[in-house]
Amino acid sequence: MTRLPPTTLLRAAASVRAALQRVTGRMVPPEVALLELASGFMASRTLFAVAELGVADVLADGPRSPAEVAAVLGTDPDATHRLLRACAAWGVFHEGPDGRFALTPAAGRLRSGTADSMRDVVLMLGHPDYQQVWGGLAGSVRTGAPVAEHALGRSLWEHLDHDPAFGATFDDAMSRLTALDWPTVAAVYDFSRFSTIADVGGGHGQLLALMLSAAPTARGILLEREAVARRAEELLRTAGVLDRVRIQPGSFFDAAPDDADLYVLRRVLHDFDDEQAAAVLTTLHSHMPDGATLLVVESVVPTGNAPHLAKALDLDMMVFVGGRERTDAEWRTLLTSTGFEPPRIVPTLSSVSLLESSPRRSS
Repeated sequence: MTRLPPTTLLRAAASVRAALQRVTGRMVPPEVALLELASGFMASRTLFAVAELGVADVLADGPRSPAEVAAVLGTDPDATHRLLRACAAWGVFHEGPDGRFALTPAAGRLRSGTADSMRDVVLMLGHPDYQQVWGGLAGSVRTGAPVAEHALGRSLWEHLDHDPAFGATFDDAMSRLTALDWPTVAAVYDFSRFSTIADVGGGHGQLLALMLSAAPTARGILLEREAVARRAEELLRTAGVLDRVRIQPGSFFDAAPDDADLYVLRRVLHDFDDEQAAAVLTTLHSHMPDGATLLVVESVVPTGNAPHLAKALDLDMMVFVGGRERTDAEWRTLLTSTGFEPPRIVPTLSSVSLLESSPRRSS
């Protein structure tokens, strides 16, 4: 497991970073600040090009000149130099006095096939299809409805099935983001006290495999749509936990396991509006045995002007699927209105929090 710095140190660092951003914002003329914000797409598209071309892989064995990188990639030497130079200004790659470029820690995360790689996430976020949907944000604000179907010609879920290449990139990015959150989740929650863990809407089983690694005597259940569940077997086998897992194809709108003592929903409910999210929770409530625990792993949007990734992810949910990120009060209302006890909310050092609850039974 990744070793985390002390919680107090990381929170202090986050506070200092936010304070510096506020101070910088006051020192920069507002028109300059707006220009920098509006130019943010350039960084996203540049990182996408670096990931798509595989530049970081070429530099894995040591510094190279732009001409040497271009020779390996089959790209234009001058254009390659300009790409590397732009990235180096952001701390992605470093140009030495001899004009050769080397990996930085950030650039190292753009390599492919490494345990800490973020390449698939960058490829997803910078993909033209993903960017095209975000281009319709104003339309989503006008109507309150998602614009993915208009931008892509079909819903996001249908598009992932229609375009296998983008679907694979999306799936790999989701698995990486699950693994990215995991150390912060495992640091604050004990999974070993449960005997049967049900991952509801658990995708390819990445989170379930991690939870079972933290609970070596527990068994697991993966509830997922059949098309997705079929692809989970390989990941679970590779993780060495397949023999402890029951894969249960189905939709969480109308089915759930009846025999678990921990039910986990990780970034499932934010895909839906309140009515649909309530339907998922109501189904779960009807299947959960007495004494079972519900663990919702989601962002909690902070109040005020504090920076938080959830505030941008909320727009992401809006344009793609019509879902939403929720505040503390909104989560409490959603859970209690569907028959659950008021949740215990446990923050983590990542953008997610853990909302622990249990079904409220009538006396």
